[in-house]
Amino acid sequence: MNSWERVVKAMQLSAPDRVPIYEMHIPPKISSVILNKNVNEIMYANAEAFYNLIVSKAEINLDKLNAQVAEEQLTLYKKLGLDWIRVGGAYTGIPKNVKKLEDNVWQINGGRYKWTGDTAWFLDEPKEYDPDEVIRACKKSSIRVNTGVFDVLKRISKKVKGEVFLSFDADGTWGPIVSNPNLLKHVLVWVYRRPDAVEALINYHTEIAIEYGRYAIDEGADAIQLCVDYGNKNGPWLSPPMFRRFVKPALERHVNEFRRKGAFVVVHSDGYIMPLLGDMVDAGINAYQGIDVIAGMNLKEVKEKYGDRICLVGNVDPRVIEYGTKSDVEREVERCLREGGKEGYILSASANISINTNAENFMHMVEYAKKMSYA
Repeated sequence: MNSWERVVKAMQLSAPDRVPIYEMHIPPKISSVILNKNVNEIMYANAEAFYNLIVSKAEINLDKLNAQVAEEQLTLYKKLGLDWIRVGGAYTGIPKNVKKLEDNVWQINGGRYKWTGDTAWFLDEPKEYDPDEVIRACKKSSIRVNTGVFDVLKRISKKVKGEVFLSFDADGTWGPIVSNPNLLKHVLVWVYRRPDAVEALINYHTEIAIEYGRYAIDEGADAIQLCVDYGNKNGPWLSPPMFRRFVKPALERHVNEFRRKGAFVVVHSDGYIMPLLGDMVDAGINAYQGIDVIAGMNLKEVKEKYGDRICLVGNVDPRVIEYGTKSDVEREVERCLREGGKEGYILSASANISINTNAENFMHMVEYAKKMSYA
């Protein structure tokens, strides 16, 4: 069985020859060890290396840069023997004004951004949002797909389509809201006071996500992953009734569109989201990635309640990968394989290892998981 067949079997809730293995984000510090390259030379999932190139006044050829990203990711995943590649968006332009302000903080075209893991936080986000202005902006904005975003996906798909399972991100249900903390604060009030603004915002981002997801499927993606973070360690951002009113219909639209085009739909969410999971499953998703052990999500419980309806992807504790001994890692892998079972389960870190640095333990997790799941 090849990697693509292995993941498809798991997505279909069957038992492949071994449990498939996935990691949604491998940070540069770990990639550099596996690829035996200086961390600043790696361009895959390394926006700061890209900005360093700009600051250094180096001549940048985006076509060659994206070719490097594709080759690095393919080499990385092949060396590890992972079954599923989450392909990121390609570099599509070169910012004119880039300046490093401090560690992980950059000024890009006048705005300040802070990088944490694989996420860029806009530090100059407006403190206040006018709901009427939000509605006007959503209604007058047109949707234009930047097809250059799919350059890396095209390159990877051309080489491994049908051999390795490929996914691409596209979400409009909640991800664009939770990625902007001040907007999130307003939306959590607007669900009671200005539901029309929330509906306009989610509908607009859903239209965008569906268009990008369609393109990604046409370019070779086997699945669309929705990175949403419906909650934090304290629980969901929305109560179940509010989730059903505002988010679930948008989630169903994503699912219907992507599954109609023959792709699987995967939701990634950090946080304790057990109160919402039934509605997510009812919306028709194929898989749930994350199962945030740090927030208290329990793989065994999720498997017992929903394992006959969706594929589960997780839930190795990233703290064990970062700080544990090899024996600790082995015990954690054994727990996940036992609780996840052989059918409808894919092993990965609980949410992701975006801030991890322990390459040795991560590689040991992968190798031990392959060894044990064949047994």
